[in-house]
Amino acid sequence: MKKLIHLRQVIAELIAAGWLNKYSVSAGLFVVWMLFFDKHNFFTQWNLRRSVHHLETSIQEYGEQLADAEAAHKDLMNNKEKFAREKYLMHRPDEDVFLFQ
Repeated sequence: MKKLIHLRQVIAELIAAGWLNKYSVSAGLFVVWMLFFDKHNFFTQWNLRRSVHHLETSIQEYGEQLADAEAAHKDLMNNKEKFAREKYLMHRPDEDVFLFQ
């Protein structure tokens, strides 16, 4: 009961001081509505920003993988015989293949 009386006194003091009027109440309700109840609330925006960040990171990683694949393709087109010998162990009939690991 004392807490309720104390709360009423605090509210009365705020009203008397001019801090609690219809504009401040409207602004407070607007902020609460935008943070929690709106379709585009704070938590939704937070999750969307996080997913955008993850997608941008993925774009960078795929760009690096693409550059590596293009370099490997260019090497393959320039050195087809080397690629066949190293990857598939192809050799001429009169050659011997030795593998070192």
